[in-house]
Amino acid sequence: MRYIIQLALVLMVSLLVSCGGDAPSGNSQPAPAPADTASTQASTEADANAAATRAAHDCTVEGKILEGNQTWLNQQELLITVLADDSTNDPDYGEGHRVLVVTDTKTCEEVQREILPVSSSPDFPYYIAEIVYNNTSQLVGIRGADVIYCYDVVQQALLSPLSPSFLNERITDDAQSGMIQRLEVWENYLIGYAQDMGTFVFDLSDKGAPKALLPYAEFKTPTGDFHSMFMVPSSDAGLQAIVPQYDYDADEFKVNPLFQAGKSLNTNIPKSAKNNRFLVLREQGESGKAVGIDLLNCKEIALPEDTARKKVQEVLSWLRANAG
Repeated sequence: MRYIIQLALVLMVSLLVSCGGDAPSGNSQPAPAPADTASTQASTEADANAAATRAAHDCTVEGKILEGNQTWLNQQELLITVLADDSTNDPDYGEGHRVLVVTDTKTCEEVQREILPVSSSPDFPYYIAEIVYNNTSQLVGIRGADVIYCYDVVQQALLSPLSPSFLNERITDDAQSGMIQRLEVWENYLIGYAQDMGTFVFDLSDKGAPKALLPYAEFKTPTGDFHSMFMVPSSDAGLQAIVPQYDYDADEFKVNPLFQAGKSLNTNIPKSAKNNRFLVLREQGESGKAVGIDLLNCKEIALPEDTARKKVQEVLSWLRANAG
């Protein structure tokens, strides 16, 4: 009997050891990795922002609205509309699309309503600019036949009216001359085209007091069109030259920056040199390399290395012979 009891005890001990195996004790378990608090917070904020930017709203605005005359700024939850209603209906001319309505799309409540003045004629509508808003300017452009308004999204206020300005005298051909055909908000600038008069630019850097930016150079083409070049600070340093163009037949408007990146340029050249087809500028610094511009074709001309280091008249001779 004693032998049987001893054998049973041995078997029980062996069984306990084999069940234990090599598993580590509770104290040797690895601690969980600490949470990345900053990453988690950033992810949470990004998710919240994404959720806050909706893809659609369910607000409606009463009135007659032309195609393209309503735009929703979903990040700001503001619906901008230009419409016609009974308040602007003219007994002789009919609908007047000049009522600006701003709607809070979180509540669908109207936060602002402005009746814009008649622009040239009661039946000439106002239009919201084709590129309506960007984070740089925080303005929405609205064009009439001969006047421009900007709506400040941050202040929720309509700024003072603007009228296009031009470097040289313009001669009107008929009643349609001077009518604003296109308008775009581009970075800190408002850029547009007026029929028969060419392009114009407003500097919006000071939103409280936008000002006209006149061309640095301007060339009147053999067909009577004006190709105007404006100099603006580049976002990547230096200066950028833009020659905005409007293709009337294709109804296509281009801001048309000439340089791939901003250039540090010496812009001090005689006024008499700024109204020709070809324009020669110099890069600042030791190189002083020439920069060739063709204002007829609205583009920069790449110069051979040796030509770029020659005198201005020699560079102009090369441009006339090689630019086409």
